[in-house]
Amino acid sequence: MTLIPGDTIQLRPFEDPISDDDAARVWRWSRDENLLRWSGGAPTELTLAEFRDHLRGERFHAPPNRRAFFIVTRDGNLIGRIGVFAIDWLNRDGELGIVIGDAANWNRQYGRDAIKTLVRHIFHATSLDRLYLFTFTDNVRAQRCFRACGFRLLGSARRFAPDVGEYDGIEMELTRQDFREPRFPANTLSTMRL
Repeated sequence: MTLIPGDTIQLRPFEDPISDDDAARVWRWSRDENLLRWSGGAPTELTLAEFRDHLRGERFHAPPNRRAFFIVTRDGNLIGRIGVFAIDWLNRDGELGIVIGDAANWNRQYGRDAIKTLVRHIFHATSLDRLYLFTFTDNVRAQRCFRACGFRLLGSARRFAPDVGEYDGIEMELTRQDFREPRFPANTLSTMRL
């Protein structure tokens, strides 16, 4: 199993094996309307067995324009998902997305650690020069988290989500140049095992 270590979490690639318990946990998140309301997703209509087969199938058929990871605590507890999607290798950018699945794990700095760990990995292991993201305008907690991780506000942007249709969202970005600034100290990079 290939793990990318953070301070309090580890990132486990989607391509690594997933247990039945972990697949069931991700399926529950994929049906949680409150959680999906913040992430812009629509509840899955798949049964648990169908969802588990689909999730496991992604291990062998990962699209080249995605780098996706499970977020696990140091003791191996699966708490969320994070990744860079819609990667445009020509323009060297991609869209960051993150979900901490259980509200009991919110406000514990896991999201910040996962974002910073992913950003370091992406800017060290790929040719991407820019990460961008979108949040709902009222998702202030997420916006604060992203700002604390170095993302800057670009403004509002028109977006589409399956469950809400078109909406005005907040766009943010972090570039490779931003990443080199002091908020990402060099000494933390030396502990990375890529």
